[in-house]
Amino acid sequence: MNRAEGLGRVNGAIALTVGLAAAASPQRFLGLFGVGRREVTGATAFGWRLFAARNLVIGFEAHRGDRTALGFFLPVQIADQIVFAHALRTGAVPRYGALMAMGTSSLIIALDLLRRSSEGPDHR
Repeated sequence: MNRAEGLGRVNGAIALTVGLAAAASPQRFLGLFGVGRREVTGATAFGWRLFAARNLVIGFEAHRGDRTALGFFLPVQIADQIVFAHALRTGAVPRYGALMAMGTSSLIIALDLLRRSSEGPDHR
């Protein structure tokens, strides 16, 4: 396995972990970001399970090395960054949670940019 493949698998594993956690218990998952259990409504849990489904599909396929799935990391994380920045600016979630989400997303972006730079010119 080369460096680019390894980085893609790491991002796939992160997406799978986040997806599994968000699907299994949105309340506990959001608790990591400072959101209280009582704040997680049925609609909130539904939305986070949709988020989980997205992460599970992309993560599983990326971990297998699927080029299309690998290509989704950067645009999806840029969109997530916009949502997290909005949440930070508006106070929709605790400051700690928004910053933690932005940090996690930034890690995924950095790993993806490293992966892209590690690939040969035929894969860019």
